Amino acid sequence: MKTIALIIMVAILLEALVEYFKTILHMISEGDYKTAITQAVTIAGGIFLSFAFKTQLFNGAMSEFYEGLVLDPTLDMVLTGILFSRGSNYISDLISRLIGEKNEQSAFEDTFDDPDEYFGEV
Repeated sequence: MKTIALIIMVAILLEALVEYFKTILHMISEGDYKTAITQAVTIAGGIFLSFAFKTQLFNGAMSEFYEGLVLDPTLDMVLTGILFSRGSNYISDLISRLIGEKNEQSAFEDTFDDPDEYFGEV
């Protein structure tokens, strides 16, 4: 079960890093510094809470099956904090869907319709 949890955490972490990178770059290029700062504060808040509670989700998930593989506790708390910051969007969307509310933008959907518009043609 911990292996499945680890796979899910890594997948959400990767998605979070890509989305934050994409969103912050886009907002800075558009001059929308308020949104970029909000994203940065969300990341910092998640990391702060992870350090405050000394939460190490990755080492905890790896402990049972990967005894020899241990992340540095500081790195683990930073990654856990990023996971926390992005996870709040998913939890909010899940609750909204369960109670039937409709959000303008879902965390389950990409922020941009056409990535070529923002990153150039590949």
